Amino acid sequence: MDTSNLLKQEVNQTLEDLHDFAKWKLIAVSSLAAAGLGLSKSEPQMPYWLLMFVPYACAYVDLNCYQYLLRILLIAKVLRRTQDDALLYQYEEQCEIYRKKGFFGLGIFAQLGSSLTFSAILPGFTLVRIAHDWKNIWLFVSALVAWLIGILLLFLCYRSFIKKSRLLNDNDLLPEKNLPDQTVTNFFFFKR
Repeated sequence: MDTSNLLKQEVNQTLEDLHDFAKWKLIAVSSLAAAGLGLSKSEPQMPYWLLMFVPYACAYVDLNCYQYLLRILLIAKVLRRTQDDALLYQYEEQCEIYRKKGFFGLGIFAQLGSSLTFSAILPGFTLVRIAHDWKNIWLFVSALVAWLIGILLLFLCYRSFIKKSRLLNDNDLLPEKNLPDQTVTNFFFFKR
């Protein structure tokens, strides 16, 4: 089996994994919502605070999806550089033209949009519930801060993905000296 076929199989497997991650996001959000809204009926008082974890669950799934999308972009770049299969080369060149025009960004926006929607609506129930009891203002402030940090995390993950995909498109595959340091401290905030 030649290398281009192996890379195409890797893309297909990565796409299947992306679909699985989308399912896991729904399962995680549904589980947190069911437990937080008291649909399990196992506790007499509803643990609304569980809904505050929704942005973090969404960010975790999104981050994994972004990593897989970067893998697909890298494989596509390698396939464009390889001219073994003329039809495959022409296909990848056309995909790159349309990718730069934003034709293939709908899935990314659906992913970010679903995360923001889940993260706005479900924790909103917690904030409204806590806001009715002004005796415990610190609980409200703590929940609000935790929620805002979760929303910020979603945007930071998306920002990091966009920067890394641009970096991938703008640089040659080699040499490595063109790439910035990608340590944990520079994960979200590396300069271009």
